[in-house]
Amino acid sequence: MNEQNQSTTNKLILIAQIISVALIWVFVAGISVWIVNLLLLSLELHDVPGASVGISIVAIPVFLSLAGVLTYVFVGLQKENSRLSKTSEKT
Repeated sequence: MNEQNQSTTNKLILIAQIISVALIWVFVAGISVWIVNLLLLSLELHDVPGASVGISIVAIPVFLSLAGVLTYVFVGLQKENSRLSKTSEKT
């Protein structure tokens, strides 16, 4: 029964990690679209796009970096997990 609980726990953790990675990329895409929309709207209204440009210069790379780090960690954990499971199967 312990191995079954361990397997269920591992599957739940994997699902939570996949959801986390997917949601951060949806969030980054949403923020990027919103900021681009702000830039286009300020140009359409003949407004000074200074604030929108300033926000976009900082926000988009920050969110892309955070999403990239989360994805990198997820992929690294999955590689390590598969390597450990292959090693334990051999012994």
